[in-house]
Amino acid sequence: MTDLTVLMSFPTEAPYRIDQVTNNPGLMLSLAIGQLLFAGVLSLVKAPRIWWTTAGLQLITIAVFFTLASWGTSDIARFSHHLAINPKEVLQEPAWIAIAPLITTLPYRLAFVQGLVSAGFALIPLLLAHYWRRPHWGGWWALLVVWSPLLRNFLQNGVTRQALATLLITPLLLRSAGWSHPAWLWVGIAIAGSGLSHNSLAVTAALAVVPLLTRPALLTSSKNRNALIFSVVLVVGTALLAFSHPAIQQKLNHYLFETGYYNTYGLRNEVLGLELTALIAVLLTVWRAKLNLRSMAACHDCRTLLAYTLMLGLVQLSMVTGVLAPIVSRCLDPIGLFWLLALLAWTSRHHCAWTLVPVLAVVGESFIDDRILSLEDCIGGDQFMCLPDRWPWQIKY
Repeated sequence: MTDLTVLMSFPTEAPYRIDQVTNNPGLMLSLAIGQLLFAGVLSLVKAPRIWWTTAGLQLITIAVFFTLASWGTSDIARFSHHLAINPKEVLQEPAWIAIAPLITTLPYRLAFVQGLVSAGFALIPLLLAHYWRRPHWGGWWALLVVWSPLLRNFLQNGVTRQALATLLITPLLLRSAGWSHPAWLWVGIAIAGSGLSHNSLAVTAALAVVPLLTRPALLTSSKNRNALIFSVVLVVGTALLAFSHPAIQQKLNHYLFETGYYNTYGLRNEVLGLELTALIAVLLTVWRAKLNLRSMAACHDCRTLLAYTLMLGLVQLSMVTGVLAPIVSRCLDPIGLFWLLALLAWTSRHHCAWTLVPVLAVVGESFIDDRILSLEDCIGGDQFMCLPDRWPWQIKY
């Protein structure tokens, strides 16, 4: 009876708000400045041990930042409440139900997981910078990803489950794009983990293998072809298993035919500013590397960037027109992440990483000004920068 009373007392519609939050832009600005300082140090150090230590400190700072910043968001508040009562009330994914008892022991519960996932997104460009022998750009690239308004729904509004599923599908993207070469075994494990984390596997996996269409030579190797077939079978099998669940079928039907709500983050001025400065970066790279249409057509990284650019445009067109927007808008963050990584890869290949400095400046300005210094009311609004006003052990869920 007690559990039923608690469940009924919790809001049934967003925003799922709690009263143990406060605004603290000074603290969050300090953490953001700390991320900038670590990125600056990474651009200067040459010793591998110091580089990895500094990169680890930057990741810790990012994890702490988003743990605190995600505390007041709707999904974080709702799931943190239900996890200790009846996780099956709000969760269908087996992975989350299995680890629910562990999450309830963590400081700030699911917000802590959100912080770790956010740090995971920052880890991707750091690893790529190391692999591509551009270590001095790693810290800046990490901020370009985690501060990007294109990932606002993932990192700045606390959609943890889909964010984790996309993070886990990234090894498949890296392998299919040729940006790095993780073992296919680990790729398969990551795909399975993504499928168990969220019901978006079929969509995110399809988006992750888009670079295969721009790299047809990859299929000429029998070893790569066999590994690819194994991955496709794993993706399809996991997707069929996921979509066979009645709750997931009901949710898909809800997005396609019932709800009219969708987020419009992709149409905000900061996103348009990001895209404009990215276009400038592309033009500068074309000029500096003396590229022409023939050389660009022969570059698989250029073709991959073009493919994700077109897909990003289609998502934004869906938001403008409203056509399939409730479900297509949920692809903004995965496509935005893959587009950013493709932009990093292409500019880095032509030794023009410096062209992304204006992009980072626009992203940083909008992040600090709009997301840290300009806030709505924490209790009545639905912003993500509402911090806990007490220590983890003092929180009442």
